Amino acid sequence: MPLISIIMNVRNGATFLREALASVMAQTFADWELIVWDDCSTDESAKIVSEFEDSRIRYFLSSEETPLGAARDRAIRQAAGEWLAFLDQDDVWLPHKLEQQVALIDNGVGIIYGRTVLFDSRRGDLRDYDYAHEFEALPEGEIFVELFRHACFIAMSSAVLRHSAVAETGGIPDRIQVVPDYYFYVAIARRHRARAVQSVVTRYRVHTASMSASRAHRLRLHQEPLSIVKQWADDLDPRLSAYRSMTYSTSLAVEEMRSSKTALVGLKRLLADGSVFWLVSRPFVRAWRATRRRLRRPYWRRVKGDS
Repeated sequence: MPLISIIMNVRNGATFLREALASVMAQTFADWELIVWDDCSTDESAKIVSEFEDSRIRYFLSSEETPLGAARDRAIRQAAGEWLAFLDQDDVWLPHKLEQQVALIDNGVGIIYGRTVLFDSRRGDLRDYDYAHEFEALPEGEIFVELFRHACFIAMSSAVLRHSAVAETGGIPDRIQVVPDYYFYVAIARRHRARAVQSVVTRYRVHTASMSASRAHRLRLHQEPLSIVKQWADDLDPRLSAYRSMTYSTSLAVEEMRSSKTALVGLKRLLADGSVFWLVSRPFVRAWRATRRRLRRPYWRRVKGDS
């Protein structure tokens, strides 16, 4: 049995899949298996996987198209490792990623993650994926509350989860289709501690396809985290729960107002559950973050990593 089972969910990922797979093969830590779960791709994804002749790679072709949550769940069921790592088909690991995370394994730890930077093929590294901790160390220990205070700040491709801790969650509920990562982090962090590699371990690719999700997908990006907040509201300070519910309700309302069919529903949601003030403040917050990056050196540029 390998120590780590790597889960890679694929759907028509041929454009960047070869680079993602190569970053797995380049890992300095070798005790892993790679489970490639192909969700009915119609491009050359299967052919690209077959180019990597390694007995540690196990390829599965789904019998039907499923949402990401269900696809993650089905891939996890094939995993034999004590720990589960995740790599999306368009992201890239740095060579010492797994080695650095394995060094942090300890009793009571359920989540090990690392710093992630956004990048694109033309401009290289852009900024920290986690803007909340862009100029400070990543949080460790009890991070349950932090996952609500700053929403989902952990990139799935940077995460390693204890297999038994994932099993404790009971799997991904049917209502969670597009944010299974956030669901896992919250559910596991409620019972287990987290550790973090402070240097960059993952590059999260920004490209046109990643920004062109369907409207239904964009709606779920706000609906599902809102349901997660409601699920764990009793475990949170009421003020934090109310604030996070407001932010997701506001974002959901804006998305609903983009369509004439749901514009009235969105407006009612904004006035009842959201905040016009918070919405108006967003451009100023983004401008301040951009200015701060010009004035200060981000933490990830100060901590030496492996490139």
